[in-house]
Amino acid sequence: MARSLILLAALPLALAACSSQDDGETADDFAARVGGAQSGAAGTDASLPAETAAADAAPPAGVDVTKLEKLGDISATDLGPRDGGCTFQAGGNEMLLAGAPADPSAPGKAVVRLGGKLYLLTLGSGGLPAVQGGATYVGDGVMVTVAPKAGRSFRDAVLTAQGADGVSKAVNGQWVCS
Repeated sequence: MARSLILLAALPLALAACSSQDDGETADDFAARVGGAQSGAAGTDASLPAETAAADAAPPAGVDVTKLEKLGDISATDLGPRDGGCTFQAGGNEMLLAGAPADPSAPGKAVVRLGGKLYLLTLGSGGLPAVQGGATYVGDGVMVTVAPKAGRSFRDAVLTAQGADGVSKAVNGQWVCS
């Protein structure tokens, strides 16, 4: 009984300690940074359109698939079932979000923005372990490879985007996994 009372008394203190931790970024800050806030809200990037879904089709002719753009609002994008995921960011902009189920035989998905539109890419298999360890995502006319360096869940990485013509471009950034 005394043990239960101690635990009940300690619970509010533990919750207060957790909620008082300040990592410098609020939920609104995060939403504004990745573009997840509603259009027109303070801090959002109004130049990025809010799409209803990411396309599975190839980017139109003339779109440079090696120039990935800030993701912006991806809230309507269906990455399918997933137990976790990772985000590639460079220069403070999220450029690729990937996720997958934990099962290594399961496929994964990623989303990128090219020419102002969102595109879905797929990872054939490997599940969440492949996503976290770095993988290649393929879509119609584009292939994106993330190669993180060894380390923790927040680590340096290189993202390489390649078009069907074989032209590629590499970008240094961070691979952040959850």
